[in-house]
Amino acid sequence: MNTLADTGSFNTQSSTELANKTEQLLYFRLAFAAVGAALCLTLWWFGHGMFDLYALGSSCALVLGYTSVALTLVLTKTIAKKSQLTIANGILIGLDVLTLTLIVHLTFGVESDLYVLYLLPILLSSYTFGKKGTYLTALLVSVSYVGLLVTENAKSLPYLIPNADVTMATAYASKFWARIFGRSVLLVSVSFIWARFVSYMSGVARLGENRLRIQLEDNNRMVTEIRAQAQREALINSINSALRSTLELDRILVTAADELAGALNVFRCAIVCKLAEVDDEIFVCEADPGGEAGRAGHNSLKYFDAEICEFILNTRSRYESIEEGLVMKTFVYSEPHKEPIFEPVREKLEALNWGSLIVQPMMYRDLSKGVIIIAEIDPRRYWSANDIELVKSVGGQVAVAIEQASLIEELSKTNQNLIEKNTNLDAKNSELRSMQSTLIHQEKMASLGRLVAGIAHELNNPINFVHGNLPYLKEYVDDLKKLVDSLDDVSGEAKAKLEELKEGVKYDFLTTDLDNIIADLNEGTDRIRHIIRDLKSFSRLDEAELKDASVHEGIESTAKILSQYFGRDKTPLDKDFGDVPHILCYAGQLNQVWMNLLSNAAQAVADKEDGKVGVKTRVVDGQVLVSISDNGPGIKPEIQSKIFDPFFTTKPVGQGTGLGLSICHSIVGRHGGRIELSTKLNEGTTFTVVLPLKAEQLEREAEEAERL
Repeated sequence: MNTLADTGSFNTQSSTELANKTEQLLYFRLAFAAVGAALCLTLWWFGHGMFDLYALGSSCALVLGYTSVALTLVLTKTIAKKSQLTIANGILIGLDVLTLTLIVHLTFGVESDLYVLYLLPILLSSYTFGKKGTYLTALLVSVSYVGLLVTENAKSLPYLIPNADVTMATAYASKFWARIFGRSVLLVSVSFIWARFVSYMSGVARLGENRLRIQLEDNNRMVTEIRAQAQREALINSINSALRSTLELDRILVTAADELAGALNVFRCAIVCKLAEVDDEIFVCEADPGGEAGRAGHNSLKYFDAEICEFILNTRSRYESIEEGLVMKTFVYSEPHKEPIFEPVREKLEALNWGSLIVQPMMYRDLSKGVIIIAEIDPRRYWSANDIELVKSVGGQVAVAIEQASLIEELSKTNQNLIEKNTNLDAKNSELRSMQSTLIHQEKMASLGRLVAGIAHELNNPINFVHGNLPYLKEYVDDLKKLVDSLDDVSGEAKAKLEELKEGVKYDFLTTDLDNIIADLNEGTDRIRHIIRDLKSFSRLDEAELKDASVHEGIESTAKILSQYFGRDKTPLDKDFGDVPHILCYAGQLNQVWMNLLSNAAQAVADKEDGKVGVKTRVVDGQVLVSISDNGPGIKPEIQSKIFDPFFTTKPVGQGTGLGLSICHSIVGRHGGRIELSTKLNEGTTFTVVLPLKAEQLEREAEEAERL
């Protein structure tokens, strides 16, 4: 891992990154040279002229000179290639070493304490070079210093030879050269130890940088995917809104075509389907803001040809069969007039000059409801996976809309026949409308459950990845702390430098804060995992069968789903849960009951400053009682008998369907229970759901289903 951090990152860094590093080091050299000039002046002042001020000043000026030249070349892009920057950094390191050698020479060579500055070029080389470059710099520093000492004191070498006439000189020379040897060994050892240390730390830093870069790329990709998903969901929500606000097929198709064309930034988008009343005639709705839908055979189509639309509808609107079963295929064509499948309408396609074409079959179960056709003039248009997924989603929604429109049309015909033949038209019509609306509501709730389960699943994998890596992160941090703490055993100058480095980076604070950060991360991931568990509990897609379930768990998960009503700085929810055992029930259906009652209670107190909602559970005489109360305005006596009737609502038009309490009443009744109402004007309302502990009715229902 260390080798990769030291060399791999250096080899893969771009010329831009190397240029930025070079520029930073040049500015550092300028600052260091300026500080060095001030230091020389100080030494000269306190040394009473001991040092040659002009020579030392010239050395600092030399650094300023070659650094300024190099900085100019970098800023003007005269040297911009990676190879040029590498050579320039090597030359600069060499000049640094030579300049430091000159300064040591001017400060009395072996007597100079400035030889520690030799560690600086090693540190600089680790920033721009890999492991090998750092060690080569350490070698250059060692050779320069040792060579300087030998050169300066070469005249005293003959005194090392034993001679009876110069015993004192020989003894002095031996001690002097022993000191030179000790200094040389110390510098060489420290240089290579320092080179190993800075090389390792540089590698660790580069490895962390690479990890952060990969994480940033993953985050950017995730943001892009989330934005595309949000765009898809916004379009689907718009189509769903149109579906809820109108039952007219023309209006639904026009909205879907316009919204899809806008989302894909195309001008040619059409929805083609068969007319229910005329089997041989097709209906073509093309995207045209401000325009109207056109029919095949008429001249009202602006961008499409009726014959081509009918041909595509008859040939591309079915499932594609494979060995495992049936799958729906999205057809994408580049230059469709060259495709063999379009041979019968080739001339018309060439006249339209389409460069790219998407055909999306719209299927409801195993039945074709038509196709979506999207055409683009530019053959270079790239259809991304998000574009295709968006078209598929819209196709599914429009298919449901067409099916619902067909169902509504059939219901209308049935109602008309009932008017003529049955005196109980109102009762039958209400029953059919209730059935149809219940199906719509169940479909919406199923879609909500799938959406919640999908979100929980998508969040579960990345948060497990983060949560699973936190123990390793803590382990690695502990290992690093042990490594740093082990260096406390060193002594002398190295220990002082280590303490100074610790104090500079605030080591004690960093280690303490790292533990706090890791603890916060663990707490955060635990909270997210609890939220995901609540989302899964609410969706109950894997618990559609009759089973024992906790009433409290269902209420808790539903309350968390209704976070727009309950939570911090919102309506308080007081929970008083008794000792209630698990009951045999359809958990997903009971969650619908809790959702409707809790949301109604929250809406009832939305305008009150002291509004609150309470939930109380208890067991009385073998029955489970769940009371949901609020301190809202209450329910007027004249409408209390109607609140469980289908389609009855006191909310403004467009804000309520009047089906919530009706469906709650049906679900509770299916479980063999009942809903009781207690209300007082200006004091509040309480709904009490009574459920049997032993659901005999559900058991009989399950036994009958098994027999069938």
